[in-house]
Amino acid sequence: MNELSAEAIVLDCRESGEFDKIIFLYTQELGKVAAKAVSARKITSKLAGHLEPLNIVKIRLIQKNGGFKIADAIALRKIKRSFEALALAGFIKEMTFELASDKKLWLAIKKSFQELDKKKEAPYAPLLKILGFDPKFADCGICNGKHVAYFVKNETTFLCRRCAFKAPKNELILL
Repeated sequence: MNELSAEAIVLDCRESGEFDKIIFLYTQELGKVAAKAVSARKITSKLAGHLEPLNIVKIRLIQKNGGFKIADAIALRKIKRSFEALALAGFIKEMTFELASDKKLWLAIKKSFQELDKKKEAPYAPLLKILGFDPKFADCGICNGKHVAYFVKNETTFLCRRCAFKAPKNELILL
């Protein structure tokens, strides 16, 4: 049984069983982690308010039987909740692998959320670059044009403005 204390960003959560939740976190030490929060859906749970998406938390994880359980969590600060912030958290959850830590990505994620607080649009280009999808060297996936403006996350391809209408609008990420 290993124990880890770390700062994390809560990306998402989903129900598990009658009273539990699975919490998706991103930490500097472990990368993306899915951890079980036992009894987090009970009305008397002390963890529930701290483990909401877009919270930056100080968390204590216990690794047991190949999985993680949340022992303690305390919210350090909340990221301003908006559609763009939730979309950015979902993007990070979808585009990263579990237990693949990357200090550069951690710093870029924190910076992206800070910049999102200052302006309306999330800066995806730095994250894409670290993940290996640098828009600087990309061509449009349809017409091979050099001026890409969008990234399609499910197809992991870039599109120019002219070709973007061919992709589903909920899959497009403006660069």
